[in-house]
Amino acid sequence: MHLVETAEVIVESSTEAGSRFGFQRLARVAGASLFLVGALAACGGGSSTGSTIVPAPVACDSASASSADGFAIGMCASTKTAVLVNVDSTVAITAPADGYRLTLLFPQVLQANNGITDFTSLNLTPSAWGRNVLGALRGDAYENPLNEVLQVPYTALTDFHAPCCYLDNPPWLPPQLKYVGFGSWERVPTSYEGFVGAWYERPSASVTSQWPIGAADRVYRGYVVGAIGPDEDGAAPSYLDRLRSFSAPIQVTVDGSGRIVTGQIGTISMLSYFDAQGIPRFEELPLDPIDLVPAGTEISPNAQTGTFASAGGANPDVDDRIPTSRFEARFFGPLGDIGFELAGRLRFRTSNGLIAVGSFGSQYVPVP
Repeated sequence: MHLVETAEVIVESSTEAGSRFGFQRLARVAGASLFLVGALAACGGGSSTGSTIVPAPVACDSASASSADGFAIGMCASTKTAVLVNVDSTVAITAPADGYRLTLLFPQVLQANNGITDFTSLNLTPSAWGRNVLGALRGDAYENPLNEVLQVPYTALTDFHAPCCYLDNPPWLPPQLKYVGFGSWERVPTSYEGFVGAWYERPSASVTSQWPIGAADRVYRGYVVGAIGPDEDGAAPSYLDRLRSFSAPIQVTVDGSGRIVTGQIGTISMLSYFDAQGIPRFEELPLDPIDLVPAGTEISPNAQTGTFASAGGANPDVDDRIPTSRFEARFFGPLGDIGFELAGRLRFRTSNGLIAVGSFGSQYVPVP
């Protein structure tokens, strides 16, 4: 995503990443992203040490709207902390290509950010700007208003139903989804605070969410994209000091009744920088693989829900408490191809002081 620091905008090394949720040298390329919330300008207040005035961190409005049930993150530049926020967000896919309507309803203290934003081909960001990559997955990004050098306020949306590629050693090719779109949204009203959330939606009312029925288990493979950053406990040690975009492979197995039985989110990749040849370089988040733990209580055609558990290892773990960490998933397909795709959204906390929100899209992989 995109944002600004040091009073107006953040300017970092020319090798810094230019993705949606990472810092970016605005003088070098066009813009940064909320995932750049380190890019947010500092809030007011202050104390002094000698003759040097040191601004004291001032909490942003999102701090008072924190909710364990949220699938969105509010990021504050002054405190360099983030909170989960329960934003009622919907995305309507209004055209076969390049047509979206984003509707956002925030909690009362943040309701000035409510609104509807439309995106068309006129809002599509050129790939050369680098803002259509979350983690290592490249898709499509839209911004309103569209500016080569990103300026607040703005609203943005990404869609990964038909990604071109996964840029960091993909375990499988990204699926080309036909029956569901998924990605992120951003609302950045000021230079000191911004919001990012996850979405997924079917493109047509003819697509059903009925669960697939069959004699054998079915395997779905795809990718997760989202934002991850330091949680609200500023005193807690955290691996990150700003919001970053991430991506990871996901595999889910469902039984013959269509019920999720197992699933795992693999290595989490974050875009680190572009080298001198313009080739993206990535870093892995030190976090053990994440297992899906389904609730197993829902019935078709409802969404299936659950929490997460660490798959084990030497790295930090995901928090398995409910509602701290949660996922929801729905099947998508027409009557002639019920349950061909599986998509959803998620949130989680980690034992090293991070919070994350994201969405995923996956497709049935027939047995050879």
